[in-house]
Amino acid sequence: MADTPKEDTEKEAVQIPTEDVDKAAKLLLEPGYVTKHDLPKMKDLSWATALSEAVTAHFLNDDDEHDPYVYFEQFDFAGGDIDSIIFNMDIIPTREAALKDLANVLGEKIVKPKPVEDQETY
Repeated sequence: MADTPKEDTEKEAVQIPTEDVDKAAKLLLEPGYVTKHDLPKMKDLSWATALSEAVTAHFLNDDDEHDPYVYFEQFDFAGGDIDSIIFNMDIIPTREAALKDLANVLGEKIVKPKPVEDQETY
């Protein structure tokens, strides 16, 4: 019986520079979020996801008193743009607040949740 080839399901790990993790960690403490405006590499979903994981690990392994609840989210905007935000839920308590902050920082328009034929932007 012949062996069947295995699919390579492991992706190459994205390496996040320490200075990017440190910058993101500082931003998560004040103002409470980080976006592609702060770190342009966040345009790439794989990079943004890896940054979120690296920052979470940074706070878990840090000896100081900071232990924020770090959350990663992607949002859709009018026109089809999709952007990522990593935010501190101790400062920005809801996804809706994070969406508004991300829209404001990036100059995007939020799509109100209505039926497709009735969608408005604000």
